[in-house]
Amino acid sequence: MGKEQQTGCLDVLVVGAGFGGIATAIKLQERGISNFQVFEKSAGIGGTWWHNTYPGAACDIASHLYSYSFEPNPYWSRKFSPQAEIQAYIEHCADKYQVRSHIQLNTGVDDVYFEPDSELWRCRLSSGKTVLARHVVFCTGGLHTPAYPDIPGREDFQGPTMHSADWDHSVEFDNKRVAVIGSAASAIQLVPELAKTAAAVDIYQRTPNYVAPRGDREFSDREKARFARWPLWHRLYRQFIFLRGEWMLFPVVKRKSRSRWRDMVQAYITQHIRSSIADVWTRKLMTPDYPLGCKRILIADNFYPAINRDNVQVIPEGIGHIGKDRLTTRDGVDRPADIIVYATGFDVEQHMYATRIVGPNGIGLQQRWEKKPTAYRGAFVPGLPNLYLMSGPNTGVGTTSVIYIIEAQLNLILQAIAAAGDDQLIEVTEAATGVYNSKLHKALQKTVWAGDCRSWYKREDGEIVTLYPHNARRFRREHSRLRRSDFQIRPRLRSAGE
Repeated sequence: MGKEQQTGCLDVLVVGAGFGGIATAIKLQERGISNFQVFEKSAGIGGTWWHNTYPGAACDIASHLYSYSFEPNPYWSRKFSPQAEIQAYIEHCADKYQVRSHIQLNTGVDDVYFEPDSELWRCRLSSGKTVLARHVVFCTGGLHTPAYPDIPGREDFQGPTMHSADWDHSVEFDNKRVAVIGSAASAIQLVPELAKTAAAVDIYQRTPNYVAPRGDREFSDREKARFARWPLWHRLYRQFIFLRGEWMLFPVVKRKSRSRWRDMVQAYITQHIRSSIADVWTRKLMTPDYPLGCKRILIADNFYPAINRDNVQVIPEGIGHIGKDRLTTRDGVDRPADIIVYATGFDVEQHMYATRIVGPNGIGLQQRWEKKPTAYRGAFVPGLPNLYLMSGPNTGVGTTSVIYIIEAQLNLILQAIAAAGDDQLIEVTEAATGVYNSKLHKALQKTVWAGDCRSWYKREDGEIVTLYPHNARRFRREHSRLRRSDFQIRPRLRSAGE
């Protein structure tokens, strides 16, 4: 594949222009593959960071790790960068590596169909146009498709409503009574901002969370200059952040049973909660009664101070009904509201079904995943040759940067593309996929995520299809080399017109 390949189809079609899609474009270009296109359904690149623009939006991973290893940024303004700065970084990467010409915005990929005659992927775009491709890489992420709670009367509310992932910047919150439904990652960032101007902020909380101190601060000009002048120092700092997650955070979640280290960290965060919240009753409401790590561990410096404000109230009772200007909790209490903000998270599985994928013999991905989503190393699905998932099942390593995982995943995908080339098909075997997932799900049952608490990590049936049970270093090792013995590689049939 390369510049000389200007046939009637793309060498590689990439779906999504977030961090995964931009990295794929950059690395394809580096390998001399220019006949590729990235299709992005939104009006801009950035994925999660294009969509999530709510007040206070920022990353939970330290800035110097939340960036490509091949494009370090010594000039991050803070330890944990805000949304606008991360968006600017990904825009910078697209410009520096000159991949903009390969990106088509406002164009989704509705379905992908494997043509039996040519053995190419026929991709139907949202514009109605169809495109043929030898290889298809899905770089869609799971943190932008809003999940809404099923509450009676939700459609009856007459005031402004919005999800944290679809913020309406035209709405004024000054002196308004705001109902925030949810109290997890998005809520703890936006509540402190809303509380500054709103007359009242009611937080409807289903389950309290462990919220640890963030320790955020600005980097001084001297620190930025040092990172820029001494790249080795910058790399060492990045490695320090990475290893801190591996050595201090991963041990919290790797065991289902209690451990001395988890007890110590849990006691530390619990004490932080008790010392940060002034009201005794609220303090009790905000203290979890489940093991640390079972749900996502959150970090914030300004959430508990916001809870202490007179205009902020935590409401633990479930919502029974939403009316035209109020919310009624299950204990029968009515609370007026001018605006509703849904900070209720994302449909993390839905992004894997957003595009209809139909492989050979008319068998679709949804049919293959009727019981649960499974893939080989999170990237390859039996029966779908030359098709790859960047953020497939069980690729979430919650103790490190998703960009670290993307780079490891991309390394394996690029090896598969190179192995198949122009005229071959590469497909993982059912046997290899079965062995891999059997070991993976057995290991998951030993983690704290398999405990009794309810979280978005775990489906209603108890299956964990989002997370990877080992640490980030093992993930990278497993993705360092393509094991050809786990794949079938055969010549692709050529149509008469090709």
